[in-house]
Order: sequence, then structure tokens, then C-alpha cells
Amino acid sequence: MPQRSKIELLGLIETVIQMYHSEGFRQKEIADRLSAQGYSVSKAAVTRALKSHSKRLRELKKNQDWAEALIAATNNTARLDIADAGLQIAAMKLLEEVSQIENFKTMNPEEKVTLLTKVSRAIGLAANVELNFQRGRKQGIIESKEKLEKAGKELGIPEDKLNFLKAQVLGIGIDNEKKSV
Repeated sequence: MPQRSKIELLGLIETVIQMYHSEGFRQKEIADRLSAQGYSVSKAAVTRALKSHSKRLRELKKNQDWAEALIAATNNTARLDIADAGLQIAAMKLLEEVSQIENFKTMNPEEKVTLLTKVSRAIGLAANVELNFQRGRKQGIIESKEKLEKAGKELGIPEDKLNFLKAQVLGIGIDNEKKSV
């Protein structure tokens, strides 16, 4: 982990950001004002803190855009699809973070394989949960369809109205009935 800046250590990062962005002060003016308040900070420290903050904001914006795209892409899918996508993202981010850890580079290959195996196992478990969910969902649709058909026959509901009910309740259309189930 990189060393924290003096501005961060003094708890002044929000103050510096506000002075720069909201009040329009230049780095030198910020350093002078903080010095007048009894803090020993330089213009260079203010500049570094602002650059670091800008970099974090860019990363945050990039991640936010990526998350919004993922949500839009999975908006009309089963909730476990989103969970699976989230797990894959987490695994990818975990591998990115692990690769930046100092001792990852010096770790022996067996330890690296063990780490990657744990991540892979977690993805496999999530896939298994998703598969079980999909099986249960399909079974529920089949059972509901059978109950609707039985009740429809008992009540004397015409076939066209029964098909409409199945489409509304189960999301099964006349043409795609076999595809959905």
C-alpha cells in the first residue's frame, strides 16, 4: 500500500478538496492558508493530494460506469445471474488486487495455485447455486402450469383464455411454451 500523504495524515484532504474545487483557491494559496492555521504543508503536498484524489475519482467513475452497464445488461434477468456476474467481477478484482500485493510476486507457485483455486471454487459454488435455482424455477413453472391446466379444465375455461392466463401468470406464450419450460 502506498504511503499516505501528509495532508491525508493530518485529516485535511476534504478541506483541501473543498478549497480547491468549491472556493477556487490555487495550490499555493491552499498551502499558505493551512500554514496560517498552524499546519506545516507545502504547495507540492497539496498538489500531490489533489492529484491522488483526482486519480481516485477517475477510478471511482470508471467503476461506476462499469457497474451501471452491468446493471443495465442484467436488468431483466434472474437475480442469481446478477449475483453470478457480481461474483465473477469480485473474483477478477480480487486477482487484480492480489497480483499487486508485494509477496504475491515472491510467493511460490503452489501458494499462487492455492489462492487461485479458492477463487475458482467460490465461482463454482455460485454456479451450482444458480443451477439449482434454475432447476427449481423450471420445476415450479411446470407444476404451476399443470395446476392451471387442471383448474381450467375443472372450471370449464376455454383453451384460449387458459393460454392467456398461462402467459400472464407464468410468462409462457402459446408459441414459446415448450421453450420457456
